[in-house]
Amino acid sequence: MPIGNHPFRNVVRIVLALVALLILAVALAAWLLIDSDQIRQQLEARLSKSLGMEVQIHRSPRLSLLPGPGVSVEKLEVRHQDRAVATAESLRVGFAITPLLRGTLQPETVHLDQPQLTVEQNRSGELNLARPDPGQLGALSLQQLRVTDARLRYQDRTTETDWQLAQCDVNLHVLRHGGGTVDQVLATLAAEGAMQCQSLSRDRFRLSDLSVELKGDQGAFTLDPLTAVAFDGALSGRIAADFSAGPPTLRIEQRLDGFDFGAFIRLLNPDQQATGKIDLELDLQTAGASLPALRQSASGKLTMSATELTFQGYDLDEQLEDYTETQRFNLIDVGAVFLAGPVGLAVTRGYAFTGLLAGSEGSTTIEQMVSEWAIEAGVARSSDVAFRTPKHRLALSGGLDFGNASFHQLKVAVVDSEGCAVVEQQITGPFHDPKIDKPNVLVAVTGPMLNLVERGVQAVTNNDCAPFYTGALPPP
Repeated sequence: MPIGNHPFRNVVRIVLALVALLILAVALAAWLLIDSDQIRQQLEARLSKSLGMEVQIHRSPRLSLLPGPGVSVEKLEVRHQDRAVATAESLRVGFAITPLLRGTLQPETVHLDQPQLTVEQNRSGELNLARPDPGQLGALSLQQLRVTDARLRYQDRTTETDWQLAQCDVNLHVLRHGGGTVDQVLATLAAEGAMQCQSLSRDRFRLSDLSVELKGDQGAFTLDPLTAVAFDGALSGRIAADFSAGPPTLRIEQRLDGFDFGAFIRLLNPDQQATGKIDLELDLQTAGASLPALRQSASGKLTMSATELTFQGYDLDEQLEDYTETQRFNLIDVGAVFLAGPVGLAVTRGYAFTGLLAGSEGSTTIEQMVSEWAIEAGVARSSDVAFRTPKHRLALSGGLDFGNASFHQLKVAVVDSEGCAVVEQQITGPFHDPKIDKPNVLVAVTGPMLNLVERGVQAVTNNDCAPFYTGALPPP
């Protein structure tokens, strides 16, 4: 009679189950009896070899059975050239039971608590991290990766920038790749989950309450939705990244609604007061294996708009009442604050816009502002950039070269009702050390500037002009 039909088949199944449980018990007992110091030494040696840096584990590992077989280590430190570059409070790796019964350690879950990583790039472009042999990367498949309270800092000495991510929690329920070289790992990488960070900052500029949902396979990923708070405004959008073939590509679509102009100005000068909200929208595509390459290949568009902005301690209309007064302040200051806005000042932090921020009496009211930029090959060129006060209209032309960190023939002008420039000023050269021309009064007449603006350049000179501004913003 076949065993499957034998009346004692249930007994056989019970015996086999008991044998399996016995094998499991023996394996788990042996697991708990392993010399933890020996494990620590082996872990240090293997991690050091794979990272190409010295890994120190300051406490002996702990082996556990619940919630599954795993090993926990505390007080990790990674050192390179006698300097600590990374630390972590604890790391727990959980292993799959079935491979463990066969004597194979197959990671299934990883929990990293309070990791801190500091990456520095010196002026020669060298990092404070070693580059491990990418050929040594084996295949990976995790059911869960948790990172709690992570902190990351990146300092670039070539550009004197300082990026920081603080209090980040990551929870991925899928993470796998096929191993091999870095390119092969990226081409087979899959991940799904979410990340939240308390803040992301670069120098003085800060995002808070950053939240991202991540999903991707075969090296192509989307971060959607991506939300944060920036200067009391709501940031929302998505990022698509593709590492599957050739240089990585990025597509960034972001909106920032209700950007607080006053909060931004106070960041530049705590004594300066301003009010109003700005809406900003960015659509950007870029590709490259390095940050300079990403900057130089960027293309897309940027738009900003606002109504009813005010700037305390400075009366622009009063300053423009007589054209001779234009020699006492820089139109470039006005253009940087109101026209290039947060984008212009963020990338041109090396130039102190002291003329406007020093302030005077009164206040300036911006009835309406438009700021539209076309981005191509890393250069943002003005398409329609202007603002209007109760008495005057100012416009901007030229561009910001992100790839070469320089002003691209940037001009700011006071324009008449036909868009002709009455007075203009130009700034060129690198962001950190630009050349600023004196204001150029294009119509040498006496009398109030307002009269000239209202009558128009052509009426005064009887000559045709090539309009400086042809955008959609109407005159006062």
